[in-house]
Amino acid sequence: MIINKIIKENKNQHEAFVYKYIKTNAKPDEKKFYLGIHKGTPSDLYHHSSTDDDLDLDINNSKTEFDYKVLHYGTLSEMKTKEHSLLKLVNAKDNLEWYNKTNGSPSNVGDIDLKFLSDMADQIKENNSFQGIEPVIKTYRKKTMRSTIRKEFKKVQVRFEEIITSNTKKISSWIDKYMGDIEALKVKEKINLLVVVLKDVIDAKSGDKRDLIVGGNHTIEGTLSSKHGKQVRYLIIPAEVHCLDYDSAIHLGSFLNKPEKQPNESSSEPSILKQLILLCQQKSLNSKSEQVEECLDLNECDPEQRIRLKTKLTKSLKKNLLASSMWRLYDNDQGRIDIVNRKKQIEKIYPMSRIFTASSGLVNIGKMMVDITNEIKNGMTYNNVVFLIHHPSPEAQQKWFAEYYSGNNYFVEMTCDALVNKHNHMKELNHDFLYMDTTVSDTA
Repeated sequence: MIINKIIKENKNQHEAFVYKYIKTNAKPDEKKFYLGIHKGTPSDLYHHSSTDDDLDLDINNSKTEFDYKVLHYGTLSEMKTKEHSLLKLVNAKDNLEWYNKTNGSPSNVGDIDLKFLSDMADQIKENNSFQGIEPVIKTYRKKTMRSTIRKEFKKVQVRFEEIITSNTKKISSWIDKYMGDIEALKVKEKINLLVVVLKDVIDAKSGDKRDLIVGGNHTIEGTLSSKHGKQVRYLIIPAEVHCLDYDSAIHLGSFLNKPEKQPNESSSEPSILKQLILLCQQKSLNSKSEQVEECLDLNECDPEQRIRLKTKLTKSLKKNLLASSMWRLYDNDQGRIDIVNRKKQIEKIYPMSRIFTASSGLVNIGKMMVDITNEIKNGMTYNNVVFLIHHPSPEAQQKWFAEYYSGNNYFVEMTCDALVNKHNHMKELNHDFLYMDTTVSDTA
């Protein structure tokens, strides 16, 4: 018999919810809890989907007393994952206090524990360490510092503006004031320049493990642009400690790099909006989703900010959806024919060219340059190397230009110069990045 219903208000009209039965007069050796999800409203006639007959018997027993609580609202995908997380936490399927016979399963869209990531970021910022892991200082040769760091780590862009120039200048001046001694800077000025690295984060698209810099991009840029900076203080967190996938790692970076914590940036809204858009794209959410509300809570947004950000988020998601629906795809028969035809056109214009074709989401510029290096070493002559790139989505296009293009362009330029200098039969080797049409309207 249910004697008490505790139902939180569904302010945003979410489609599903997580509920819990609690037998309030259970004896120590009796089952006490049941957790479930339902797509609908608490006012439905739906009760539960348990396969444990004991739950039905107890609910219909006039001598038993139950509380019925609605714990969370959200999309069905969110609630499925939330149910799994809560049941897994207590291992309900093997727990004698629970009616549940399984721990459920996460939704295909997965889950991001924003509260955990926010708390993790706060712990790192407050203690400059994490779960007993202390920072280490690495010293570089100034001449090769940038290229060495690029080989060691991959940066992720988490802020609306990747680098704020005024911040890097301030950091550079601090470093030069103490002739590059960042330990002296920490002791005398209480300024602790820290770069946070997550080891062996698996990139879901490529399957590669990457060591990601999720906090401290300004510190690196400020050090590189300084006259005396050669030292970087790293907090390097092993995979078995952080346990984060790529999507969660990016959100940790957002919390580590809250704009209001950075000097000379007055508004955090563009960066918070970027985090919200990313969250919705990653997990197929909308502006009414509970995780969006949670993200706004954790970013300490006031009521007016919340309204502005959710309005902008709705507009951005609609715009992105429209763009995606018009996006020109090349992973089909017609698309592959179009790439071949475009390659033939380029060969007519640049007959002495080596042309590579690839998706920006999977392109491996390093391997391509190894291929052309071997070909030239074996006697081939080229005047140009052309990379014909197609973008599988608007997000891939944005990521290409934000994170990959600049570094790849620099790498190809240096390699081309080296090949010309090394091989007498090579007089010149220019390079171009060319792109296939992106939207249907481009070719209409």
